[in-house]
Amino acid sequence: MQVQIGRIKKDIDAIGEFTATPGKGITRLTFSQEYEKARSYIVEELRKIDAKVSITVAGNLRGRLEGSDKGKPVVMLGSHIDSVYQGGRFDGVVGVVSALEAARVIVDNNIAHRYPIDVVVFPEEEGSRFGSILVGSRAWAGKLSLDELSRLKDEQGIDYLKAMKQMDITPEDENILIPEQVKAMLELHIEQSLVLESKSLKIGVVEAIAGIRQFSVTLNGVSNHAGATPMSLRFDALQGAAEIISAVEDIANQHARKSTVATVGFLKCEPGQANVIPGRVQFTLDIRDTDSGSLDETVEKITTLIANTCQNRGLTYNLEPRSDTPPVVLSEKMVHLIERIARKRKLGTLRMISGALHDSSILAELTDVGMIFIPSKRGRSHCPEEFTDIGDIELGANVLLETAIELAT
Repeated sequence: MQVQIGRIKKDIDAIGEFTATPGKGITRLTFSQEYEKARSYIVEELRKIDAKVSITVAGNLRGRLEGSDKGKPVVMLGSHIDSVYQGGRFDGVVGVVSALEAARVIVDNNIAHRYPIDVVVFPEEEGSRFGSILVGSRAWAGKLSLDELSRLKDEQGIDYLKAMKQMDITPEDENILIPEQVKAMLELHIEQSLVLESKSLKIGVVEAIAGIRQFSVTLNGVSNHAGATPMSLRFDALQGAAEIISAVEDIANQHARKSTVATVGFLKCEPGQANVIPGRVQFTLDIRDTDSGSLDETVEKITTLIANTCQNRGLTYNLEPRSDTPPVVLSEKMVHLIERIARKRKLGTLRMISGALHDSSILAELTDVGMIFIPSKRGRSHCPEEFTDIGDIELGANVLLETAIELAT
């Protein structure tokens, strides 16, 4: 049984046209016009195979192939289609269209399956619009309430639920997922790193996903004249931020565990004038680790650093948690299953840790989860240069297909 790679390529190319930054990478923010066009494309393709399409809480898209045995838990396949600003064409999308193609092959070949199969698209995986990651999967798993969703706002002050409504996305099923409803979750994803390529391997089998703690940090000082204010009398928020940001890198580098990483990816300085001392600075903190104890330790060191720096410089600060997802170990049963199917297809595999976060990490608290990695050219991701060879996508999609069939029959 094989996927039709021509259909997958067509899907990737079609979805890649839906971007707010043509020629400068993919910008497809959740519930934007570009996002809705991509989502509508997937809905149309699902309806071509008579999948039962519905919207769940928080705007998750579900296309179901019913199983022969009523009441059985579902096998879920999918990923996300939202992007970072000027990102790549493959992140998330490969997982969605490979799941779609698996469903097509199952229908085309009249493959009997006892368990229902859901092709799913989780919204706001990246957090690029509303500043909080894995929103769709967390809400579906009962980790975000409707009230919490309404408090998530974009830069224009539009909240998550209003943005859904503006695109006429209305949930038909607001039920929360429970373990008894989901037999397994499978996600195919580009690696977003160099490991598979460096080892000339085609299939990575993820055995654990790093946890992540994200914060929005605001430092408040005093805006004043850049020429008339003596250095000793300044309360410069940007200098405080610079000291903290530099030390964040040192803290992560000095940690004994190589899996510890910390990133400041966004910074905003006000009033942003050449001749005015910055009075307010906002920046983000993204801290990740595969060990929960190490993650907590790094967060504590950085938050203590912020407090001490602000005290020494006469600044005030606000530390707002944005996301808190613990590290997860994926199902050993699923790891063995994927490895067995890859070996059957004469593909070498490598057990891997994912430093990037995925919706599958949320589902791992409810059910058995399997993740398949395929190589990323030069490890590039979240940028226009992101690339995965179509032949590698075909190999990964075939492993996904066969794994899904075995789980569902």
